Amino acid sequence: MTDAERTGDIDAVHAQMERVLGLYAMLSRINRSIVRVDNPHDLYVTACRIAVEDGGFAASWVDVLDPGSGHVLAVARAGVAIDLSAPPGGGTGANVPSMMAIGDKRACVINDVAGDGRLAPWRAVFEAAAVHAVAAFPLMQEGRTIGAFVIAAAEAGAFDTGRLVLLTEVAGDVSFALEVMRREEKRAVAESKIQYLAYYDAQTGLPGRELWIQRLAGRCAAGPVAVLVVNLRSYHGVLQVLGQAHGPELARAVAARLEDMLPTALVGRVTEAEFALVLEGADGVHVVEETARKVGGALADAIHVDGREVFLDPFIGIALFPQDGEEAQAVLKAALIAAGTAQDSGDHYRIYAPELDTRWQHRLALEGELRHALERGQLQLHYQPQVDLESGRVVGAEALLRWFRPGHGLVPPLEFIPLLEETGMIVQVGAWVLEEACRNARHWQDAGLPPLRVAVNLSARQFQDGDIGALVGRVLTETGLEARWLELEITESIVMRNAEAVTRTLDRLRGQGVSHSLDDFGTGYSSLSYLQRLPVSRIKIDRSFITHITSDPHDAAIVQAVVGMAHSLGISVIAEGVETEGQLGYLRGLRCEEIQGYYFSRPLPAHDFVALLYEDRRLAPPAVDSGRVLLLVDDEPSVLAALRRLLRPTEIEVQTCARLDDAFEVLATGRVGVVVCDQRMPGMTGTEFLRRVRKLHPNVIRIVLSGYTELSSVIDAVNRGAIYKFLTKPWDDQVLLESLRDAFRMYELNRENRELSHRVSELLASGRAVR
Repeated sequence: MTDAERTGDIDAVHAQMERVLGLYAMLSRINRSIVRVDNPHDLYVTACRIAVEDGGFAASWVDVLDPGSGHVLAVARAGVAIDLSAPPGGGTGANVPSMMAIGDKRACVINDVAGDGRLAPWRAVFEAAAVHAVAAFPLMQEGRTIGAFVIAAAEAGAFDTGRLVLLTEVAGDVSFALEVMRREEKRAVAESKIQYLAYYDAQTGLPGRELWIQRLAGRCAAGPVAVLVVNLRSYHGVLQVLGQAHGPELARAVAARLEDMLPTALVGRVTEAEFALVLEGADGVHVVEETARKVGGALADAIHVDGREVFLDPFIGIALFPQDGEEAQAVLKAALIAAGTAQDSGDHYRIYAPELDTRWQHRLALEGELRHALERGQLQLHYQPQVDLESGRVVGAEALLRWFRPGHGLVPPLEFIPLLEETGMIVQVGAWVLEEACRNARHWQDAGLPPLRVAVNLSARQFQDGDIGALVGRVLTETGLEARWLELEITESIVMRNAEAVTRTLDRLRGQGVSHSLDDFGTGYSSLSYLQRLPVSRIKIDRSFITHITSDPHDAAIVQAVVGMAHSLGISVIAEGVETEGQLGYLRGLRCEEIQGYYFSRPLPAHDFVALLYEDRRLAPPAVDSGRVLLLVDDEPSVLAALRRLLRPTEIEVQTCARLDDAFEVLATGRVGVVVCDQRMPGMTGTEFLRRVRKLHPNVIRIVLSGYTELSSVIDAVNRGAIYKFLTKPWDDQVLLESLRDAFRMYELNRENRELSHRVSELLASGRAVR
């Protein structure tokens, strides 16, 4: 070997050592920079610069993949300019080294740019930059290839095995740094979100309780303020119907309505169902009260969620600073207490007063004792008979929960049952009610009493938090009660909350013999389509429609429609809250199957209910039609006495009423054929009374007694068909008697026609059945 050859070899070794040392320096500096930089862009820029300065490479750049377009974008570069964004001759640029590394998820090494056909479109670009070798190393983050670290060398064959090992390590370190940065970014985002949620309500963006109190404190420091807390009493119930997924939409609708109404007020969400407002500069309590009324009115209107109308039943509490508290927390507490007790005020808002603390403490004490009532044996069941209108016999009973609180006696159900629902205790207590009712029903049968149906109410929380099917099956097995003697009462809100799941559960139970009834029908969100699909045997008409059924044509029409609809679907009807003979008579006329209410019996303790069964108490049968029954309505006793004397010799049975409420009750019994009413009755004119009678009892013949001074209103009533005839005061005896005979003949003729039509319908129906 010549000296020149030896010198060349030594130079080559030195050059190789310099390259290796440069690579180690590059690796070391990049690792040190990783510790200092805190974002990907700075890391990319630093790595590219070090690759050129310490690694001795001609150029370096980082390409990042754009997920949307699928192309790469150079986000950092150093060294000679090399533009690979688009090939000079046109094309897509899919074969740039970075794209190949990203696609293969491994290094793309090209040691001879001129001889590699994949880079032919960019050969001129590389030649212009005096670059003859290029390598691209994939950058990874969370298991995904997000880009490539590209190195370009002036000499061909620059990327030997040793260099590639070190450069791959560099790319790995950069990827590790990206992972750390991503984790840190996520941690920072999570911390930011936690901090946001600590101060803001996630659903509405309103200040949460803590931030709202801080801001309230700032307002208090500036002077007197008023605080309003809006308690949405039906919020949780509505969500049970709509489903929790609609919670954000509902909350945002409430927030928007509050902010639109009071754009300058500080609005916050202090609990899930309670929103708070701060009013500044209110000139007197009367202004605050007026604002509360407006807010209550706005939130009492229907809110549209998921294509449905919902009502939130708002109650508002008012507290003033500094009168009701010396700091923000105390003022908010006072407003919360006022809102919590506003329902008892008869109004939809209440101003805080110190005595309300006592009521609030009472509620908390009530809840505390209620939690132990079951284990202490303080809960009991009362049974209200359900009576068949055809036979008059007791055919069932509704099991009603009662709480005997030591030292206080029986607690009204409306005081403690909502607490059971709110706290979730209803699930455990509801299971006990089912067990106790079934156990008693079986015990009564074993004692020799006729079997009867026992109805047990189910709550939405029981469907939500428990397996109703499994519970019912277990209870029936343990108590030995046959399934056919158990009826489960569900409300419309339970069905609407998850109609498909509830229907499946009820279908399964009906297959085992358990019957179902739909409670409080007409008060919720149900529709005929749901009713057709529900496996219910009975509809229970809510007491709110029964209360005025004898005097309010609107309520009567609703009940009539419900009965007719139920019968068309093959479902029987039971009316609850029946308290008068008139209500009973009207329901009989509608062919309602069963009634429940104080008219027959209040809810009874088990031993009293058993006594009622042993004595076989029954509902009295309807009075037998005794012929012509006339109802005289006049508030002057002398007029009623004179008419009685006149009619005494006739065959007409006369009933009299001095009050219109009593007259409605008598008419509802269904025995009256003709009614005569004075025009000048207290509270309602005779013609208006007879208009209602026409809607409630269209077959009753209606006559008005009128002075000439009311002639125009009477004629109008005649023209509208409200009355059959009017007679003037003072009357002519013969004219009056003849008018009454004509009226009864018309009534009897109409009755005969109805009976004939009914018989014809029956004959036609039987004929179709035979065919």
